[in-house]
Amino acid sequence: MGKGQLTKAIGMGMGLVILGACRSSQLEADSCLADVEANALDRALQRCNRVVKAHPQDPRPHNDRFLLHTLLQNKDAACQDIAHAAALLETSGAKSHNDLRAEILVRADSCR
Repeated sequence: MGKGQLTKAIGMGMGLVILGACRSSQLEADSCLADVEANALDRALQRCNRVVKAHPQDPRPHNDRFLLHTLLQNKDAACQDIAHAAALLETSGAKSHNDLRAEILVRADSCR
């Protein structure tokens, strides 16, 4: 492989690495609980806070953050999140979230 080809190959490889990093930095609405470790719940909550901020009208991140707040024994914040998730479900009118709706309702009951 000549010097020009090697330089081109290295440049292509670096481009792919950068592209991969950009893709992995995108926050999907269902990524709050990705890679959660029991000894790093604060870090998981910080990530989930970013996911909620990136998807403010999606009830799923609020539902996931409810779980993290519950594990961190912050019931008030957990109940605020699940109430917000329930409100988002109602305002969206989405009927395709039947499993999510049931999960949110069960969690909301735990706050009453």
